[in-house]
Parts: sequence; structure tokens; C-alpha cells
Amino acid sequence: MTVVVPLVLGQVCRGFFREYLERRKPPFGAVSSVVLLMIIYTTFCDTFSNPNIELDPTSLLLVVLIIFSIQISFMLLTFAFSTRSGSGFSPADTVAIMFCSTHKSLTLGIPMLKIVFEGYEHLSMISVPLLIYHPAQILLGSILVPTIRSWMTSRQKMVKLSTLQPV
Repeated sequence: MTVVVPLVLGQVCRGFFREYLERRKPPFGAVSSVVLLMIIYTTFCDTFSNPNIELDPTSLLLVVLIIFSIQISFMLLTFAFSTRSGSGFSPADTVAIMFCSTHKSLTLGIPMLKIVFEGYEHLSMISVPLLIYHPAQILLGSILVPTIRSWMTSRQKMVKLSTLQPV
């Protein structure tokens, strides 16, 4: 009810209102960003205002390090698999695979946690890794963009040059 029903309703409504929405061009990007920010903010407040949360700084730092390690490992793994010879992926495909396959969102994760662990008194503790994972993927993505962009453009140039040269 929390995840699937709104998704299905949105897709059904999109079919009925497609022409109207294309003419009016509502600011869906801004609205979705505000909604995402509110979900993150309320989850963060719920988690860290809970008096039962017993999270010392060392444990929090360890969780942050583990999450960054997992995120980097997944990105490297997807990069390695999508760039191996014979994979058939273009450099642009590799970048999309690398970022899209490893990124998860709080908008889906938090409702799922609340459904699965409904009534569990330590729900705040369980949501901490997700609260860290989401900003970690944004931070890592923004740090890696210049490097990935230069790799992609150099690979695309190599592909163009190899197609121009006679065999």
C-alpha cells in the first residue's frame, strides 16, 4: 500500500493526463526533490530524536566506513564487469550501469523498513545505515564525476578513431 499503490496510481494517471501535463509542464523535478528532502529530514529526525538509540560515535564512524567501502566495492565491481572485453557496453552504458545499479533511495527504503519492522522498538537503529548510504552515494558520485567523465570521453574518442581507421 505504501510503495506499490502510489506507483501504480501515478502510472495510470499519467496515461490519462499525458497531453495536459505535456502542455502545462508542471515542476515535477522540484516537487520530487522537495518530497525526497522531507522524507530524508523526517527520517533523520525520527532516528536521532529517539531516546532509545544507543549509537556511540565510534560505532557511527564504523558504519560510515563500512558503507563507503561497500559503495566503492559495488561501483568498482560493476565497472569491471561492464568494461571487460566482449561485454558490448559503450562507455556511456558503463557509466549508467555503474551509477544506476549501485544507487538506492531513501524514498523506497524507509517505507519498506517501516513495513517490515513495524512496531520494532529499534527501527531507528536499523534505519541509520540507509540514512548514511543515501548521502554517501551522492557524495561519491559527485567526487567521481570528473574522473568518470574524462574516462568516458577518452574511451569514446578511442572508439571513434578505431572506426575511422581502415583495417
